[in-house]
Amino acid sequence: MNRDGAIVVIAIVALVVVAYQSGYIPFGEENTSDSVESEPVNDGDTLPSSLDEIHPLASTCLDHGGLTRHDHMNLYIRINGEFATIPENTGINTGTCNQQGANMHVVHTHSNDGRLHLEMQTNEDVELGVFFDIWGQHFDSTGIFDYRVNETHALTMSVIDSEGNQSIVDSYDQFVLLEGQEILIDYGPRP
Repeated sequence: MNRDGAIVVIAIVALVVVAYQSGYIPFGEENTSDSVESEPVNDGDTLPSSLDEIHPLASTCLDHGGLTRHDHMNLYIRINGEFATIPENTGINTGTCNQQGANMHVVHTHSNDGRLHLEMQTNEDVELGVFFDIWGQHFDSTGIFDYRVNETHALTMSVIDSEGNQSIVDSYDQFVLLEGQEILIDYGPRP
């Protein structure tokens, strides 16, 4: 092989590697990166946030005593094709709920696999937005985290209920959490 041919082969291999690392060429298992490396879509200097008004249940602290409800559901968040990790112990031993015994928020995690624990001492509806308020992250119909819906990017939410029925929902932060749900929030480029 001559020198010019070798340079062309090296250039092509380099382009393929860069395209793969940038996510343009999928290979093997779906990427489940712990962090989202894509840049947030920010159309202004200051983004409005769902955290501007915290739901009252987000400040409720409890322990395991006297529970009338203990449900589990799974939450998956995909940003530009990459799954985000929900940290373990979100909603446990926080600045609000840190007293010995009453150290849990009504919705919290124990692991980083997206499993939410909803524990209540009353029988009232709990919306998904309560968890995001506890987590300290923006989520509503305008977007998630620092990513906002605009002309080029959309937000969708789908749910599989405990009976296996799948539906697209548009209630976002006002979506009521129930036992056995599989919730996927997906933010990315519009088709």
